[in-house]
Amino acid sequence: MDFSTHPRGHVVEPDGQDRHGKPHYKTQVKNLKVGDALAGMGKVLEWQETEPEKGWRMFRMVTEHPVEWPTRTNIHSMPEYMYYGITSLTD
Repeated sequence: MDFSTHPRGHVVEPDGQDRHGKPHYKTQVKNLKVGDALAGMGKVLEWQETEPEKGWRMFRMVTEHPVEWPTRTNIHSMPEYMYYGITSLTD
């Protein structure tokens, strides 16, 4: 996906390249929306801001595919500063 021409492309940052030279991108959890696709997790199915913890804004999201760490789940509660690999953005 070409993030440079996307209306929300400003929320995406370069994050290196794979071994074939294909660029990778990342974004902070606070910039996600339902429908965005994350590397290894698939689409964001639910996303909402929750109660702050230790001074940080917190976000809860449910993803299409679960991840294995620390336990197998597709429900995540993360502070605003966390970054995720992004493969596509919704409008």
